[in-house]
Order: sequence, then structure tokens, then C-alpha cells
Amino acid sequence: MVLVGAEVALYTSYSAHDAHFHWATHFLVALLATALWQSLHLLVAARPARGQLITVLLFHLWAMWPDLIFRLGVPHFRWMDVVALGHVSAHYMPGGDTTWLVLALTAAGGYALLLQRWLAARHAEATAGLPPALGIGGAGIIRPQIDPRTRSLAHEHFGTSASDPLILLHGLGATAATWRPAARLLAQAGHEVLLPDLLGFGSSMRLGTRFGLADQADAVLRLIRHHGLGRVHLVGHSWGCLVAAAVAERAPEQVSRLTLVEPAVFADPDTARARFARRSWLARATVDDSGLGGLVCGTMCLLRPAFARLAPRLEPDVPEEVAREGVQHSYPAYRDALWSIWEDNPLPALLRSPRHPVHVIVAEQDETVLPGDVLDLELAAGIETTRVEGTHALPFDRPQLTAGLLMSGIAGSERIGPAHSPSALSDDGDG
Repeated sequence: MVLVGAEVALYTSYSAHDAHFHWATHFLVALLATALWQSLHLLVAARPARGQLITVLLFHLWAMWPDLIFRLGVPHFRWMDVVALGHVSAHYMPGGDTTWLVLALTAAGGYALLLQRWLAARHAEATAGLPPALGIGGAGIIRPQIDPRTRSLAHEHFGTSASDPLILLHGLGATAATWRPAARLLAQAGHEVLLPDLLGFGSSMRLGTRFGLADQADAVLRLIRHHGLGRVHLVGHSWGCLVAAAVAERAPEQVSRLTLVEPAVFADPDTARARFARRSWLARATVDDSGLGGLVCGTMCLLRPAFARLAPRLEPDVPEEVAREGVQHSYPAYRDALWSIWEDNPLPALLRSPRHPVHVIVAEQDETVLPGDVLDLELAAGIETTRVEGTHALPFDRPQLTAGLLMSGIAGSERIGPAHSPSALSDDGDG
């Protein structure tokens, strides 16, 4: 009713001669602009914009404001035609109102179809017992997310072994690709290794609609049971260490030991959070949950193939496949993973009172998780700690060193004695 009343007021603001020509044209321009805006918002934000009817009125005002202020005595200047695109188009569009009508109906029909597909996808998720996937861009706009209770995490499987298999868990904004070089070395040495893409990341991007630590841990446990494994050696990198800790907490009987490589845990979380936010404006937007981060990531989802091709050029120091797969995630999965570091981190409790053998590996040149961030925590007496040269990229920057440390820990646990000294493994030619 508000929209109808406003449009009647706008219509009557014209003289009888002008009403048919100007009001109708400007209204069609407003419908076209609204349909395009709503479609773009749905594609980027992966949810409908609010106030759709009000948007029609606002775009109508945008199209005709030069006429309105002219009636108030303000002279009409040519720059007004440029700013109010609908106004100048009323005079110069070939075909006049007929062209605008065709364009407006085409755009509105396209948006209606897109919205219908989005609603159908959300309905399918609800039917499967999943919360609606809000904010998951890319194919998630028109395709329902898959119930992770019915499908295992996408994963790679290397080697066979009589000892406990290793499950290598990637970090934030990463995929199994970060562990692939080390996994191949472990398999060549006779170990069984599983590399999953966690919920919302990589080839598991279409699995699930919620991405908390409990959801991630349950998905890893389903993978373990899918392969009929007994106890496993959980290895995490960065945020993946939180997932490993959550798995060990939920099903301690399934875990033999944990290795935490550059774990995302901080003796002073507030300082670490501020340090992370200073990395870029996008990092700050994500930490602050301002909404801007979601829009930027939504744009990246929409243009993911282009960003995947561009990523290796933007990160020349990172292996090409790691950089390329680093854009394969949904914003809700990234956001929830990041927030779990600050708000729901199980690592401090695990490190104070572990129920399994734990080996912590930190890198001297790591600027994401400083060695002091971890080692200044209250650590239980039985926890083994190792400091090595390297950055926050040990699994793919120094795969031989990382695999060597893992094998050393396995050998040590099988002897029920201390692990090999890492000093013998530090000169391995990783670079």
C-alpha cells in the first residue's frame, strides 16, 4: 500500500500531458534496475535482499529526480541527465516505452526464475533436515547442499599400513592440497594416509549447511567409520588442529595420538585477533563480521573460475595447486572456522590436560601463529614440543621435514620411548 500510494503521488506530480510519457518510462526503468539489483544481490550475497518493493520506489525516484526538483524551481542541467540514467533514456532510448517494457519484463522474469531456483534449493535442504544454506554462493545459490550424514567428506587415500592410519587435516581457507606432498612421502614410507577436504572446503564445498567444530568433527568421524578404521593418528595444520582436538574430545576411543602442526591457539587471543585483522581490510571485515567480507567472498564465489586462474599469480611463493584450491570454499565455512579460533577453541583445554599423546610442532618464522603464542600456554608435562625453521606453511613448504617429524613420532610411540630428535631431520633439502 505504501508503494502504491507513493507511485500515485509521483504520477500526479506530472501534468496530464507528461504523465503517460514520463511516469511510465521512469517506472519501467525502475523495474529493470530493481530486477538487476535483486539478481546481483542474490548471486553475490546468496540470499534475497530486503525491502524489495521499497527498492522499486527508490529506483523510480533515482530515474525521475531531475523532474521533481525542476518543479521546485531548480534549473535543469545536462549533468542531471547523466546521473539520472532513467531520465535521459526516456528521451533517447530507441523504441521508447516498448523497449523499456521488453527489458523490464525480461529482467524481472530472470530474477523470478533465479529466486524460484534458490527457494527450491532451500526447500530441498529443509526436506533433508538441514538448516537453510544462507550465504553459500556459487552453485549453492540454485543447488541444494548435500546432507553430510549421507555422504562422506571428499578425500584422497594413500598407502596401506598395519599401524594406525594418519588423517591429515588442512587449515583455514585451504584444502587437502596443502598436505599432498607430505602424504605421498608418508605413503612411500609404508603408512596409510587419508586427506579429507573438510566441510565447506575444496571438493567438500557442497557438503552441509553448518560448519561449526562439532559439525566438522562429526564429518571426520563418519569418514573414519566409512573406511572401517580403528584408532587413527590425527594430524592437524593450523585451524585443522582445532578439528583434530574436537574429534579427540567427541570420540577419544578412535584416536591414538595427535600431532599439532603450527596449531591456531594463542596465549593472548585478543592480541592475536588484532594482529590477524591488520593483515588486510578483508581480514578485518571478516573478524568484525561486518557483512563486507561476505559480499567480497560472494563475489569471489560468483567469479571463482577466474579467481582460481589468477590465484597462482597473486601468490607466487605458494605451490600452484595450493593457491588455486585456496579459493575453493564457501564464506560461511571460512567465517565459522575463523570464529571457532577466537570463540570456541578447544586447544587450550587439550594442551592443559590431554587424554592422548600430543606432539606440537611450531615454526620459528611463522608470522600467523608465533611460537610464543603456543609455547607460552599452560602445557601438560607430557606434551612433546618441536621448534623448526619455517613459516606458516610447513606441510607444503617443507614436506620432507614435516613427514619426517610425523614418522619420527610414530616410531617413538611404537617403541614407547622418546621420539627421534628433529635436528637430524632439519637438513632435508626442503628449501
